[in-house]
Amino acid sequence: MNIETTKIYFDNLAENWDDLCHHDAKKIDTIVSLAQLPENSRILDIATGTGVLIPRLLDANPQEIVAIDLSSQMLAVARKKHPDPRVHFQSEDFYCFEDDSFDFAVAYSAYPHFENKSLFCDRLSACLKPGGRFMIAHSESRETINGRHSGQEVRKVSTGLRDAQSESQIFSSAFNMDIAVDTAAFYILSGTKK
Repeated sequence: MNIETTKIYFDNLAENWDDLCHHDAKKIDTIVSLAQLPENSRILDIATGTGVLIPRLLDANPQEIVAIDLSSQMLAVARKKHPDPRVHFQSEDFYCFEDDSFDFAVAYSAYPHFENKSLFCDRLSACLKPGGRFMIAHSESRETINGRHSGQEVRKVSTGLRDAQSESQIFSSAFNMDIAVDTAAFYILSGTKK
């Protein structure tokens, strides 16, 4: 999987992304509620896309949300939708991102686009304060996500999801894993930094 190919893929879809992808607001509420975000948190929204989670994250009254994405076009759409001064958008490759002071990091509907899962875990650990929480979340089943990512073009920029219990093992060396949900409604991995 090539970073430039991924960037171009999402740049080309950005303008119509919100018409192509629909997210159940109640499921997003459930996902963010599971994070148990305290007020004044610093939040990292990894691969934010058009900022689907941002309104709900703002409900937690954070100090700051840093929303990163490879796609500058996705970020342009997100900036228009979310002008709140607490939200800072950055065009970044998460594998190279350096900031170690976040209370919470989330990758919503994006994890299959990170091929190197061990490096993803290392970067998460490096970005979070001790005790900080990460969450990987999808508001659909693993089977639905894998089916959506089975087409010839999208396979160039994504990998399949393994069952949540197996996938959580990748993170267990750096995190105390406390959520591994793999149901018809959700796919969620979460834990706190050791």
